[in-house]
Amino acid sequence: MSSTDGDTTANQRAAGDRNQADARRVLNAAFPFRCCAVCGLQIATCLQVAHLNQDAGDNSPSNLARLCATHHWMYDAGLYPVEAIRLLQAHWQQTKGVPKARMGPAGVKAAATRKHRAAARKAVTTRRKNAAVSI
Repeated sequence: MSSTDGDTTANQRAAGDRNQADARRVLNAAFPFRCCAVCGLQIATCLQVAHLNQDAGDNSPSNLARLCATHHWMYDAGLYPVEAIRLLQAHWQQTKGVPKARMGPAGVKAAATRKHRAAARKAVTTRRKNAAVSI
């Protein structure tokens, strides 16, 4: 291997670093909430830039997503469709990591039911005491 081969490899690596830096800059501008598009992991050192069309030169926002190493591998293996990644990424940007209430007013109804049942148990206990005293 000659010294020019080593220089070519170093230049290719530097170009790849610039592409990654450019991709990160575009991704940060387009999607400010930084998390894995699939699982929502927010540890910056664990996140990778994924090129959804597998072209490292295409740094358009619609082609980029942040993924943790596991989900990046799973995406590259074909286990996640591109549209799923895009939908999930949009979801995390909208919610900013705060989970949505998916059950609507179910929690309020459940609390009311617990309160009514407690009142009913108290009433039954009181009636039994009164019935025992009157006998």
